[in-house]
Amino acid sequence: MARTQRGLLLSSLFMLAIGGAAPAWAQQSCGDDLQKLQQKRQAALQGINDMVAAAKGKQLDPAAFCARSQPLSAVEVQMIAYMEKNKDWCQIPDDVIGQLKATHAKSVGFSTKACTVAAQMKKMKEQAAQGGGAGGAPQAQPLPAGPL
Repeated sequence: MARTQRGLLLSSLFMLAIGGAAPAWAQQSCGDDLQKLQQKRQAALQGINDMVAAAKGKQLDPAAFCARSQPLSAVEVQMIAYMEKNKDWCQIPDDVIGQLKATHAKSVGFSTKACTVAAQMKKMKEQAAQGGGAGGAPQAQPLPAGPL
């Protein structure tokens, strides 16, 4: 929920930032473009929030979280690129871009952790299926045979 609030705050800050001295047609163009990107971002966040709500406090599946976090990361990269490219034209304050970059860094951190755990789990399952069993309890040494 905090991510959703940050997204709305970021969107509101941006709309306030372009509300001043930019020509009306530039404001509309920038606002329309950023609104489309923000809608994509909100849809990605909603997908993650729905998954968290469905888990009802239980541990999330890292592979599922990894897959759901990819669209969020992609749209945040698009938003940052748009804001940096059109910073002067759209009169976007540096702190708005900085806030989105900080939020994106946190998103990427969570995604990276989940994807790393998912990859490790997949590797362990593959090894177990092949009879390796690496990563679990140490394998017992065979007992000596013959007279002692």
